[in-house]
Amino acid sequence: MNEATRLEIVQRHQQGASARSIARSLGISRGTVDRVLARIEAARTGSTGPGDPPPRRGSRLDAYEPILKELLDRYPNLTVERALQELRARGFAGGYTIVRLRVKRLRPRATPPPVPRFETGPGDQAQMDHGVYDLDFTREGRRRVYLFSYLLGYSRRQYLRFVESTDLPTTLREHVNAFRHLGGVARTCLYDNFKAVVLRHDAEGPLYNPKFLAFATHYGFRPGRAACDGPRPRGRSRGSSTTSRSTCSTAAPSTRSITSTR
Repeated sequence: MNEATRLEIVQRHQQGASARSIARSLGISRGTVDRVLARIEAARTGSTGPGDPPPRRGSRLDAYEPILKELLDRYPNLTVERALQELRARGFAGGYTIVRLRVKRLRPRATPPPVPRFETGPGDQAQMDHGVYDLDFTREGRRRVYLFSYLLGYSRRQYLRFVESTDLPTTLREHVNAFRHLGGVARTCLYDNFKAVVLRHDAEGPLYNPKFLAFATHYGFRPGRAACDGPRPRGRSRGSSTTSRSTCSTAAPSTRSITSTR
């Protein structure tokens, strides 16, 4: 119902027309007319009209709400049982359920801690990763391939190349290709639990493949662990990997074989 119809109902009512006649002339139900007139009267007198939510009934817990708020401010992890004990010690005679519902409404919402990030300087850090794809090639059919990624933390420049394996020889070869493509080697490169690089973990941290350590020593960089938590460098982001995944997946159906993706 629009405002013009409501105004027409009020005007006709003020002129002495009955609700029945107003409803008949405007083509609406009598109940609709009664509700409009009741709301107008309620707005004029300040009372509750039909269809409006009833006023909230008072609760025996209302008088203790300031105490409950103070307790939750001081002890955000306060249990309902402990809150009930504290309130009863102050004279509250209600039960567990009403306290549980009020605690749920009043308890401060926990906010996730911000993710700390730190900046990496030019040439300081890179991250190596592999994406896994099941692609349809027009010549070879569906097969699993891997997308080698070497991402510079400062400039966000990235080397990407499809490979057939994630073994150590392929990993070393693509590192060299990445160094050539990007024109240098970052001082540190971060790795997840990549089997060609990390053999296992113990109490002291990752145990690296000796052949990969020899490779890193030859090219003058230090491997590091890409932690899943803690501060993250600006370059450590899944955004570029997601973009690459979307782009490569879209282009895959027109690709003949893995050799044509290189």
